[in-house]
Amino acid sequence: MGNKKVKVDNNLNVIVGKASRLMSNRLSKNLSEFNVTSEQWAVLASLWKKNGQTQQDLANIANKNKASITHLIDNMEKRSLVVRQSDEGDRRNNLIFLTEEGKNMKETLNKIVKKTTKEITSGIDKKDLKISKKVLKKIIENLVAES
Repeated sequence: MGNKKVKVDNNLNVIVGKASRLMSNRLSKNLSEFNVTSEQWAVLASLWKKNGQTQQDLANIANKNKASITHLIDNMEKRSLVVRQSDEGDRRNNLIFLTEEGKNMKETLNKIVKKTTKEITSGIDKKDLKISKKVLKKIIENLVAES
């Protein structure tokens, strides 16, 4: 990682999209040693906070459509990271639970995420980072309110 200047379009959509893709790619690269993608980590992180969520809840959190989250969870089940269980209250829903392996990865994967965050925010003043997060959260809030 050098301090090379990269020409970036000044359009907000392009900037945010490119930053998002590059951050996701870097995180996936750093997590690859454990055969976990950034999308899988997002699902795991959500389940570490609240185990036993519906696929739809996880799709909403990960900003994925139904087919994508189904495929993602299928792969995570094959890796023995999660299991599906029918929702007793509503048989149309599956609840997703962590396996022991999924639970045991929390500390290790969170260290990698923390290291990655440090890498990608290197050279950014804490105050500027705080403002950036605030602005991006407001953009998300505006977009969610309009949907």
